[in-house]
Amino acid sequence: MIPRTTRFAPLLALALAACGRPYSAATPDGFVELDEDRYDKAAHEYRASTADGVVIGIRAYENDPEVDLALAVRALENRVRLGQGYALLDKKDATARDGTKGMTLHFGHDESGGPHLYTVTIFVTDDWVYLLETGGKKELVDKAQASLDWATKNFLPD
Repeated sequence: MIPRTTRFAPLLALALAACGRPYSAATPDGFVELDEDRYDKAAHEYRASTADGVVIGIRAYENDPEVDLALAVRALENRVRLGQGYALLDKKDATARDGTKGMTLHFGHDESGGPHLYTVTIFVTDDWVYLLETGGKKELVDKAQASLDWATKNFLPD
């Protein structure tokens, strides 16, 4: 006789896969993925950090009502610049591991502890809007930039 837990293992695996994130995150060396129970499951969040506090965050939202990349970029730019006081430093095209096109926005903000950098890369598909965020103190982000770029290039939307 097959143990009860073994008989239901395929169904459990299927159910867990359905509840997972609609993307694959790439955690670079020097970063550790943080406990996902602390974040918004509705946004399918992922968080990783260095010991010094440079962070990577990924959120996915259902693309409903449907938006395109240009609208998502403009809305985010307005929210961060006008609503949160960050300065837009530059924008450039981005590409995910599967070829999905996106846009990266680099922002700067001065705080009492010194300058901080905040970067958001947006990818939009028919089903999802993905936000890949990185940030921290400028000198620490500058040191980790190659790892942050690697995480963005190896992001894989589902």
